[in-house]
Amino acid sequence: MQHRRRARGPMSIRRAPAVLTGAVLLGVCPLAACGGAAAKTHPPPPTAAARPTIPAPTTTTTAPPVSYQVKPGDSLSKIAQQSGVTVAVIVALNHITDVNRLSVGQTLLIPAPPAAGLAHLAISPTHGTAGQTFTFVVTGAGSAETITFTIDAPTGGGTFTGPPHTASPAGAVTAFYATNGADAPGTYTVTATGDRHSTAKATFMIDAPSGPQ
Repeated sequence: MQHRRRARGPMSIRRAPAVLTGAVLLGVCPLAACGGAAAKTHPPPPTAAARPTIPAPTTTTTAPPVSYQVKPGDSLSKIAQQSGVTVAVIVALNHITDVNRLSVGQTLLIPAPPAAGLAHLAISPTHGTAGQTFTFVVTGAGSAETITFTIDAPTGGGTFTGPPHTASPAGAVTAFYATNGADAPGTYTVTATGDRHSTAKATFMIDAPSGPQ
């Protein structure tokens, strides 16, 4: 399948501690009857001290940082954006004192970015005619994640891969796909794939042209 236009679009495309209480037993001896001497009373046994329950410590597992070698033209902001993290965390991890000074070949430790949520792809409209433009919207991707759209045409129609799009800080991407009059009717499958493992899939349909009335 050939396309005259490519996918285009603005890059816009988470107990209370148990307290043991010891019973207090009071031993009380009654006075002797008939004027007998008072029986000795015994002090109550000591009360067992309550022991609070200490909760087990919780642990969190995070991916280890990765090494990145500075290339010509790199800056901390550029590296942070393409890595999906902030400049501040790179500075703190590498003990950088001058954020404006990097050396080509310098090795930086880059922390693992926050895990992306479950990505979702919506296509509008879901039905159309050949020559119509369809809108693809991805949500739930990673911040600044690179998303690429692949369109699989009906059987024998081939595959088209559009240019990469950068997700917004909120993890959203919008792109437009213009079909042409020669596109075959049928179901087209669109797959959005991110460079940080986000993936989503949806379909749209090009309706067969109406026959002569």
